[in-house]
Amino acid sequence: MKNIFKLAVLVLVLGLLSVSVLGCEADEEVVDEEEPGTVVVSSKTFPEALTQGWMTYYLLEDRGYDVVNEIGLGEVAVIRPALEAGEIDLYWEYTGTALFNVMGYEGDELPAGEEETFQTIHDYDLEENNIKWLDYAPANNTFVLFVAEETQAEYGWETLSDLAEYARGQDGAYGSIATPAEWVERDDGMVPFQEHYDFEFADVVEVELGLAYRAVEQGEALIGVGDATEGRIIKYDLYILEDDLDFFPAYNAAPTIRQEVLEANPELEELLREISSRLDLETQTELNLKTAIDEEDPEDVAWDFLVEEGLIEE
Repeated sequence: MKNIFKLAVLVLVLGLLSVSVLGCEADEEVVDEEEPGTVVVSSKTFPEALTQGWMTYYLLEDRGYDVVNEIGLGEVAVIRPALEAGEIDLYWEYTGTALFNVMGYEGDELPAGEEETFQTIHDYDLEENNIKWLDYAPANNTFVLFVAEETQAEYGWETLSDLAEYARGQDGAYGSIATPAEWVERDDGMVPFQEHYDFEFADVVEVELGLAYRAVEQGEALIGVGDATEGRIIKYDLYILEDDLDFFPAYNAAPTIRQEVLEANPELEELLREISSRLDLETQTELNLKTAIDEEDPEDVAWDFLVEEGLIEE
């Protein structure tokens, strides 16, 4: 009888041990299920966007994600619907672009500054489209007016108000401006700009997109209009006049991601901040100089940047 009792106890102990082992295996399976998932990464087609797309791709791949490459898919009219439809999961967009092309903003006054612009589109997109804007890069790729450094040194202009004050002293009109035809005709272009700063350009030199920088460098125009992160600003030693009266809307790049993807991979928010926090105006302009001017491959520029910043190992 005692032997039977001992046998029963032994069977019970073995059974408990089996359950414990199975439980550990089940826990290990749960851990496996928490491994980084699949993320479809995309981008627009110009060099700055391609570089940001490749940075994202390489960093996620390095951290164990199964990354699907849709980099260079298209501009906002193509890539944004793809994000909303779930055909892609993540790409970098500009706050000002989304404000007008996604939200359809038509207010009399633009949001004041970078943070308010970001918060406006962030709140709208999350509520209306279930798309989350992650932290934006400090580089604001908005329109800028620039002059040669020699001109800035001669006149001492630092802001657009300085230029406007000088122009008003010249009977309200002063200087030639090199600009693409698009900026002359835009609803938020030259005409409202002149009204905002209360002066007029004495002469308008229309040039092809991207040639205003060289026109100012060669003295064909006193002032130029272009993009804040354009590499030619560094190449030609141009000086950006501060938009101190906030005429131009903010265009900060930020990762935009489908909310359900972020909920499944919440660590992506902090991970992508590792990129966005490093892209200040000087850094982004230097990267654009390499891709757009020196004609280096955005894929290589992105890889080198991540290695130099210690985000991945070579």
